[in-house]
Amino acid sequence: MNLPFERNARAALLLGALCGTLCVPACKRSEDQAAKARIFSPEQPVGAQAEAQEKLDARRLGADGVLAERILRMPQAEIAHRLGAHKTTSRVSFDWHRGAAAHLADGGVDSDQLVALTEDVALSQSANGDFSVELKNDHNRGFELVWAGGGAYARSLFGAFHKRRTDRTDPTIAREQALGALATFDRLSRGLKLRMVGEAKSGGRAAIEYAVAGFGAIPKEKIDGELPPPVYPEPPPGQAGKALGPDPDTARRLEIREKEQPTSVSGSLFVDAQTGAPLAAELHGQFRVAPASKEASPAELSLTVSISTSEVGKSVVVHVPAFEPDPSAPHGVKDPLRFMGKLGPGGTPSNEEPVEDDEPGTE
Repeated sequence: MNLPFERNARAALLLGALCGTLCVPACKRSEDQAAKARIFSPEQPVGAQAEAQEKLDARRLGADGVLAERILRMPQAEIAHRLGAHKTTSRVSFDWHRGAAAHLADGGVDSDQLVALTEDVALSQSANGDFSVELKNDHNRGFELVWAGGGAYARSLFGAFHKRRTDRTDPTIAREQALGALATFDRLSRGLKLRMVGEAKSGGRAAIEYAVAGFGAIPKEKIDGELPPPVYPEPPPGQAGKALGPDPDTARRLEIREKEQPTSVSGSLFVDAQTGAPLAAELHGQFRVAPASKEASPAELSLTVSISTSEVGKSVVVHVPAFEPDPSAPHGVKDPLRFMGKLGPGGTPSNEEPVEDDEPGTE
């Protein structure tokens, strides 16, 4: 026999369970709606596109070293988003020498003590993201790269264009490396100190002109202190001693990074007043790497960088170049196959496997 209060308690439990069952779908439905809203919301810009939306004050480079570094080392991908279609030319001339030892008594230069190069780069950037980069130097070497219509095409200085596989080629990296002179000059200078000259014109654009007032605005590169120290190869088993250290080429690069110091810098910089992107520069610098011993002469670098930008916002169109199809097999493979009679119709390698003679004494 159920008492009245027992019946009331049971009814309350059933009612509560029923309400909970009805609320769960409703609660889940609201959470699902919120999740769907997040998932299907408009995609936010990332990378260079997001950075290009940041407002930069082109008049504060002289007072704000962080902003100066931001603009001097701006990647080409971000510049393309800020300026749109444009053309850029760059000339870099440098020579490495060891002080007075590089100059001979007759006025010549000791080629064993001097490494010199002049490099010219031309960039055509279209508004839709296509671009072409041509690089050549005074040693008759260079390349041309075209990114157009979703395809990459490259050629050597005197060769024909060939289509490159996009899973093995990153055209944007080649563009950054070919046009990285301004950022490299700033790094070698340990951060350029700039002094605003005033308003000017550059490539038909309103710009802010700066004069180079010195170097060392960034005394030391910011290094993540949480990174572990580098690990170098250990000596062979059975030979006691310390780690062998880096290979000679890496050791030279580390020495330049650690010991390189600017001695003098000069020049000018023009920054786009509207977007904050660098438009033009004319820079001259002298840099020195201290020798490993007192008997050796210091290594000195003379560097000149000249950059100009034009046709900003104009109709710059990059077309897919005429290119040659890749051969079915390189000549280094074709010639031995032809000699062995293993080429199929049309000069293509035959799919038939070579038949080897049985060794004597086997069945």
